[in-house]
Amino acid sequence: MSPDPTPKDVLIVGGGPAGLLLGHYFQEHGVDYEAVERGKIAQAWRSMRPGMVLLSPAVPGTDWTSLTLKHPLWALPGVRKPFPTREDFLCYVESFTREQGLRIAENVAATKASVTPGGFLVSTTAGEIRCRFLVLASGASTVPYFPDIPGISLNPHVVHSCDFVHCMAYSGKRVLIIGGANSAAEIAIELAGTARVTMCTRGPMRYFSETGALDDIRGSSESVLKELFRFGILHLREADPIVSIAHSKVRFRSGDEREFDWILCATGYRPQWIPVEGGELRMDEDGYPVISPVGESTVRGLYVCGSLARFNRRCAFIHGFRNYIEKVFWDIADRV
Repeated sequence: MSPDPTPKDVLIVGGGPAGLLLGHYFQEHGVDYEAVERGKIAQAWRSMRPGMVLLSPAVPGTDWTSLTLKHPLWALPGVRKPFPTREDFLCYVESFTREQGLRIAENVAATKASVTPGGFLVSTTAGEIRCRFLVLASGASTVPYFPDIPGISLNPHVVHSCDFVHCMAYSGKRVLIIGGANSAAEIAIELAGTARVTMCTRGPMRYFSETGALDDIRGSSESVLKELFRFGILHLREADPIVSIAHSKVRFRSGDEREFDWILCATGYRPQWIPVEGGELRMDEDGYPVISPVGESTVRGLYVCGSLARFNRRCAFIHGFRNYIEKVFWDIADRV
């Protein structure tokens, strides 16, 4: 398929909340755009743990989650309040997309981009697309991250938190959870009383009530987790990381060795995006694209938004993301 000789003003790679909201802004202001999503709308969210509860509230007056306040998540019938579920959010973004008539090509994956005079040529599974501005909104929860521990690779006892489905699969089992952030806390709480659970962290446990940092354990997880530790229902190996694994036997930095039926890595993800030929896309020390205050990368005309953009630490997921999408939108709109 030959590329359209008339380039789009903007191509958005990614049909999650950031890509959808950016497309909505472009559509409202008459900017010619197209968006592609590798699967269904918000495909990355469909891969998240069923029943997951969002940590940012969505209620009138305190809404950090909705795409727009004119079309809020909390107005959708049956939404869990004040903290919606993953399923609530998926229903919401699908409704928003259909009702606003957003132009999102589903099941179309972008595979690479090339810098061309005046813009970009993007290869997709449906053909090539020319555009003046390219926005990567493909999300940061792409590649499950496993810590660099001898014996962890290809170990049948090791799973990532993205593969955690139902607590009954672990009934009566000895489960070690690696990690000390919100995903580790939520899974530990879900398994409490069903499995024999130990949490293992590299450093001290950090709680939002004490630090004010959004990355740290917060919401109901904080109080429940503390109680489960206090009653001995969950066990904690704080600041005692794993140094090696041999099949099901784990050796900790303290020198202690224990056996576990399952070792569950709640250790996050690493970002991944399409290769960009003809431009130097610089990365920071965490592997994220280096961006300007308005989201432009080190390749002129190539922008990053959503969780792939690290405007600051709170951009790790969904909390307050609207403000940062507006920065990207206005900078592109002023240049179109």
